[in-house]
Amino acid sequence: MAGRVRRRDRYPDHLREPIQPPQTGPDRDRPRIAGRAFADPTRSLAIRHADSHQHTRAMTYPTEMRTRLAVVIAAIAPLSACGPDETAGACKDNLIAGDLVITEVFADYAAPTGGTGTDDGKEWFEIYNNADRPVSLKGLTIVHSRPDGSKSKSHTMDDVTVAPGQFFTLGNATDDLVPAYVDYGYSADLGDFFNSDGGKLALKCGDSEVDSATYDTVKSGHSRQLSNQGPPDYTLNDDLANWCEAKDTEFEPSNFGTPGQDNDCAPVIAGSCSDTSGMRPVVAPNPGDLVITEVMPNPAAADDTKGEWFEVTALNPVDLNGIGLARSGSTPVTVDSPSCLHLEAGQYSVFARSTDMAMNGGIPTPIAGTFGFTLVNTSGDLQILSGATVLDTITWSTSSNGKSLQLDPDFIDPTANDEPTNFCDATATYGMGDSGTPNAANTQCSTIAPEGMCDDGGTLRPIVKPTMGTLVITEVMPNPKVPVTTPATSEASREWFEITNVGSAPFDLNGLGLDRSNDSTPVSVVSGPCKSLAPGGYALFAKSADAASNSGLPAPDATFGMSLLNSNGDVQVVDPASCTANECTTVYDRVTWTSTVDGESKQVKPGATTTTPTANDDPANFCPGIAPYGDMMNKG
Repeated sequence: MAGRVRRRDRYPDHLREPIQPPQTGPDRDRPRIAGRAFADPTRSLAIRHADSHQHTRAMTYPTEMRTRLAVVIAAIAPLSACGPDETAGACKDNLIAGDLVITEVFADYAAPTGGTGTDDGKEWFEIYNNADRPVSLKGLTIVHSRPDGSKSKSHTMDDVTVAPGQFFTLGNATDDLVPAYVDYGYSADLGDFFNSDGGKLALKCGDSEVDSATYDTVKSGHSRQLSNQGPPDYTLNDDLANWCEAKDTEFEPSNFGTPGQDNDCAPVIAGSCSDTSGMRPVVAPNPGDLVITEVMPNPAAADDTKGEWFEVTALNPVDLNGIGLARSGSTPVTVDSPSCLHLEAGQYSVFARSTDMAMNGGIPTPIAGTFGFTLVNTSGDLQILSGATVLDTITWSTSSNGKSLQLDPDFIDPTANDEPTNFCDATATYGMGDSGTPNAANTQCSTIAPEGMCDDGGTLRPIVKPTMGTLVITEVMPNPKVPVTTPATSEASREWFEITNVGSAPFDLNGLGLDRSNDSTPVSVVSGPCKSLAPGGYALFAKSADAASNSGLPAPDATFGMSLLNSNGDVQVVDPASCTANECTTVYDRVTWTSTVDGESKQVKPGATTTTPTANDDPANFCPGIAPYGDMMNKG
């Protein structure tokens, strides 16, 4: 470690006392050389020399020699006043290499939903007092640069003391604005931490380096931590292999790290993992050992980017460490963990877009790993791999909003789950109200209905599609009132629309697509047991089925995934089989609007002449809702 002085523990005990410039007391007026006060020459005198190996030794001189030295010292004493400032470039404390250890760096703040991603006041790093005494940081220089030393910026510490064995967090805010988890603010002196190509932090006393560490592979919302596999050490943090990504502890929503606390990550060693008995080889799964048993492509209680998940079931004892998660043709996401992610036969494990229960819809823990790819709502697929070997794969053509697709318990087999008809909509609720059984046994599917069929009380029959002209959209609520909260509450969960059957025969809601025109978002398809709409009957489609979230609506017949725009909006009911990426050729009905009033629905005026798929194209045939409902007294 170039430029570092040697660690204190390499010296004999009698040489460990620090030499500091005297501040007060009898030493105040003694002669100095380069800021050092010498003892009274009439006392025993120890002078320190460096031998050829750079070690230090104490030498005691006879009385006559001490007298001569005293004369020399007295003669040169007046010169010390003309020398450099004794405190220039120096630390108040006698810090040596390894007394302080850089243990954690947080370079890129991840904004929570609805927030901003600015790093102002949110970047920080952590040091550890590895000395056996309280240490003053006054005069310590912090240098931040690229790993090669370019783009260097620095900050000189104020007088603050860190107890032995204490972690100390420093952040890019002023002292009066630092977050609660930051102990000291250096403002903008160090510049922005580097999110790509790495950076370097160094702690210096003058030209002597106390510690330095390089950081790289920055991931938004995750700190880089020195491994917790041993005590913090200034030599271990020189090796990037001893650093790992914080994943377990959230110090702010969507941001992971342990400012001011013991680190909680350990580096991943390929092919090995740690359990209660120590390090051991990973038990890698073979084809047939793991089965994908449940998938949630279209959550309603959470945004898709946070609430999607899938479940695997083990048929034999295996570890999940090192497996890949992917869609067909995509680069697999590798499941990395220093701890063994072990499953016994019959146990379940869940992988999710987010581990935050407040953001992911309340998925029960544990979550074995996260992934970043999207589980598409229609024409989707998913696979798990071991290296280049596909362990299991599933496909689906449709999915219901807020309901997982679960494999019937009678078909938990890596071949049987290739058949989409062996999956059905989940009925049990979890977390914030979506349906599914993550980390638990699937419920029995009532009757597995092939595509184009539905279960009518235990009997399979073909789905009855509406005849053109019989399905009419009669009311829409694009702009419901919401409670005033901080942060703001989204109105999306309170949106809804209504249809009626104006024909003379019933038709099924199964298989209908709820959509916006020219919308690249796949349609939300109603599925499950047969849901028939009698002549003159009404059906309610809502953004959320949860009464606490949708403003107290009656139980909806189905849910949808798109948002209803407040201005220049539209909604349509289609046959999904007729849809391409942005267009559907079979549209049962569609309504449009140019503007809306907050808290008022738009409803077709009652009457045979206005309640038709043609008459509701005319805005003049709509009027505002007047009947109040729900917690915000919306009208509709």
